[in-house]
Amino acid sequence: MGFEDRDYNQYQTGRTPYRPQGSLWSRYSMVAILIATNVIIFFADSFTPDIGQLAGGPRVGAHWLGNFLSASPQQWYYVWTWLTHGFVHAAIDSQTGLMHIGGNMLTLFFLGRSVEHRLGRNEFLKFYLLAIVIGFLGFFAVNLLRGNPAASLVGASGAVSAVVVLFIFYFPQQKIYLWGVLEMPAWAIGVLMLAANLYYAFAPGSQVAWEAHAAGALFGWLYFKQGWNFSRLSLPNGIGNRIGNRSGLKIHNPQTGGADDKLKQQADDILQKINQQGEASLTSRERKILQRYSAQIRRQRQ
Repeated sequence: MGFEDRDYNQYQTGRTPYRPQGSLWSRYSMVAILIATNVIIFFADSFTPDIGQLAGGPRVGAHWLGNFLSASPQQWYYVWTWLTHGFVHAAIDSQTGLMHIGGNMLTLFFLGRSVEHRLGRNEFLKFYLLAIVIGFLGFFAVNLLRGNPAASLVGASGAVSAVVVLFIFYFPQQKIYLWGVLEMPAWAIGVLMLAANLYYAFAPGSQVAWEAHAAGALFGWLYFKQGWNFSRLSLPNGIGNRIGNRSGLKIHNPQTGGADDKLKQQADDILQKINQQGEASLTSRERKILQRYSAQIRRQRQ
């Protein structure tokens, strides 16, 4: 059993003697952090005034914070909303509030963790944030062409669609339970997603931002087909350093006291790279180093 058989790559499950160390922030997966951020904003929005009452009218089921963070083609110059709209959902007291955030966050939880494991923390975050922006740009373009610049966009659906597409391409035969009941392969879920977006594209009066879904899905497909990697794209204000580089991932196994220090240090560095950039970033030389260290550990245990 070498590296490819996951002798090392189980660190994200917590079943190994070595775990990420450092700040509390770095101990959680990026998927968990994104979900927590969305949920916090969702409930914080409910404590802000209803925008209908602010205007002197009746309640409309939309609140000030959500409205401030939402994006609109008509107000495209509020550039922060290109990103912030992806962290706010329909209000808790609206008809679709709980379903809106619940559907997005459950999908991100069940599928996003595998994609994050494949890409690495930092790369996954960059991919996710860019997918939010791409989702808005798709929404922006279509609604301008349709003469509907006052349309408003909220929700993580564009980014979640991009994550779903990557999951489908990375794990096409992985079985998924649709609605927790019907077992289907990942590729079939992709077909259903495409069909649903086409349906909402032509359904009159639909409130679903299919444009953002489609743009996010297209971005996910291009990311996979073109083999893109955003490792050279720096996150602002050192975010990448705080959330990825300080994880302090180290190999620690008390049964390997006689292991070669140089080889152990090399393996530590490679695991740190996996944590930041994903398993796919490894070179053949790095994989061989992990295989050698894996074999050394097994010899120590015998």
